Amino acid sequence: WLESEKALIRPGFSGAVVVNCNPFTNGHRYLIESAAQRVDNLYVFVVKEDRSVFPFEVRYRLVEQGLRDLGNIVVLDTSRYIVSGATFPTYFLKKDDSVARIQMDLDVTLFASKIAPYFGITRRFVGTEPNCPLTGGYNAAMQRILPAHGIELEIIERKQAQKGVISASKVRELVVRNDFQSLPEYVPTTTLDYLQSDEAAAIRERLQADYQSK
Repeated sequence: WLESEKALIRPGFSGAVVVNCNPFTNGHRYLIESAAQRVDNLYVFVVKEDRSVFPFEVRYRLVEQGLRDLGNIVVLDTSRYIVSGATFPTYFLKKDDSVARIQMDLDVTLFASKIAPYFGITRRFVGTEPNCPLTGGYNAAMQRILPAHGIELEIIERKQAQKGVISASKVRELVVRNDFQSLPEYVPTTTLDYLQSDEAAAIRERLQADYQSK
């Protein structure tokens, strides 16, 4: 996998962000734009594992569209090696237990020992995590493991909307409620256009069905 991505290697000070983007929000945009200002090159790894409401192809496309004005961004997928069913399957189950902690360490160690050196990545960026203990635990694992491999972790304060933190889960909630008037505060135009499109009709229906089944 790394060899297949060799053409993406860039000279200079490089950082990385790993995102799922279910879907891509203004919060993701803020994190990535802030990180890009701190490095020469920013590798944006989009989780390839297809266990989210929004399919990988859609998530990847919305990331590319939402970042196309940033010149020092390199967008690529994570294959099976970052936040995947092979390295960190409990992420998709949102289970925070002893097994999840082991998987977090595996995932972070693989990134730090194999993936980051290949691309010359010496800094990884994450947003603050006030709501999800699992993601908070993953951030703590990075704080513990990355420095031993010469990689700095920089935590960026998450972007806020008027009614709280911008998150993909909040965007999905607004879609369920058909509250498209509130969405511009939470998503870029490219994501909003997709959410209102005929192409997204099946996803809107799935979100409604999931909500009604709870």
